[in-house]
Amino acid sequence: LLAACGGGDDAPPAPPAAAYAVTAAQRHLLTEGGAWSMEGTLPTGEAFTIAMNFAPSTAGPFPRTGATAARSVQTFTLQAAGQSDSVAETIYFDPASLSFFGSEFSGTCNLATSNAPLPDSAAIGEGGAFFSGSDLDGCTVASSTVGTTTIGWSLETDAGVVLLCWNYVFRDAAGTLDSTQSSCVEIAVDGSLGARARIGVSALGITVSARNF
Repeated sequence: LLAACGGGDDAPPAPPAAAYAVTAAQRHLLTEGGAWSMEGTLPTGEAFTIAMNFAPSTAGPFPRTGATAARSVQTFTLQAAGQSDSVAETIYFDPASLSFFGSEFSGTCNLATSNAPLPDSAAIGEGGAFFSGSDLDGCTVASSTVGTTTIGWSLETDAGVVLLCWNYVFRDAAGTLDSTQSSCVEIAVDGSLGARARIGVSALGITVSARNF
């Protein structure tokens, strides 16, 4: 997977001081979905495009526990050098509280160890804990833990665009940092989702980012 100067009259306007309905935005993202296409540049100087898509799916059992859950499929598609590659992860969540049971990716699961609900509303600059889970090498009771994933949320502004971000930290079984990722979508005061988005990934000392604004 995968910051401009302005001055004078061209500077972007500051967003209004307001409380943004972040839980409503989270619900829109998981239950209604959306699609965003962004562009960036690889460390080699080569341009790339990444598409982020959230698509609601029918309810189904979480493979690791069998608990019936609502589902949202998160897909990233990277296009660079004439090649295209996609990865998809299914998020299993409670439709009322929006708490995550975990997720499934290519036959492996992440099993929730803690959830902390987002507040009903938040101001720009606020954020906090959201989710922690154990990365497993399968989706059965016998599967072993091979790492951890934690997700924090933050409400940010970038070039006048207000963004709700999911901020991931991935660690191996020993607790050593593997990588981080920040996936952000534009939201309005009422929590409705906008057309602009940003993503950033850091791994092995390299940071790559993409956006559509």
